[in-house]
Amino acid sequence: EDASGDSAIIEYIGGKPVIHHGRKFTIMTNDPTYDEQLALLKKLDFSKPSSDTPLPGNVNPRDRFQRAAYYFAMLTEPKNEREGVAGVLAIMRNVSVPFGAPYKGFGIYNTEYRTVMNLTNKRYYFELTTSPNVIWADLTKFDLAPGAPVMTLNPDNIDLSGDVTARFQKTKAPF
Repeated sequence: EDASGDSAIIEYIGGKPVIHHGRKFTIMTNDPTYDEQLALLKKLDFSKPSSDTPLPGNVNPRDRFQRAAYYFAMLTEPKNEREGVAGVLAIMRNVSVPFGAPYKGFGIYNTEYRTVMNLTNKRYYFELTTSPNVIWADLTKFDLAPGAPVMTLNPDNIDLSGDVTARFQKTKAPF
């Protein structure tokens, strides 16, 4: 999504990119194909979500996609950035795969992190699922010009919380 609200979802099917472009394309999980996910939503009526609406609750991507769409439909217009970020993180936490959850035939496949971007004010929020803290960086304070130094921060530090913009360090470009 960009700052104007225009969205695109890009998925690779059979090695070729398939692009879904437009403001209505905002939620996706990693399986099944996006066309199949949209077909699932047509069977459900989330136009008037209520506490009586039955929701699927498994960790499979279909169930998580339907829950995300339902809760997204319930979001109210946030009064400020804090409410907006909190609302999106609440949905993401609800549909994340918890540690230890079985996933198809290859064992455990849990959610490692969640991110939210304020595209207007250029703030990037990050939540490592093994830490109780949310951190964020103000991208307006970084030199993003071509050739500028590469900056890194290891988020796996329990002491990190809140605005970590000043804690980024210069590093050698990995490529």
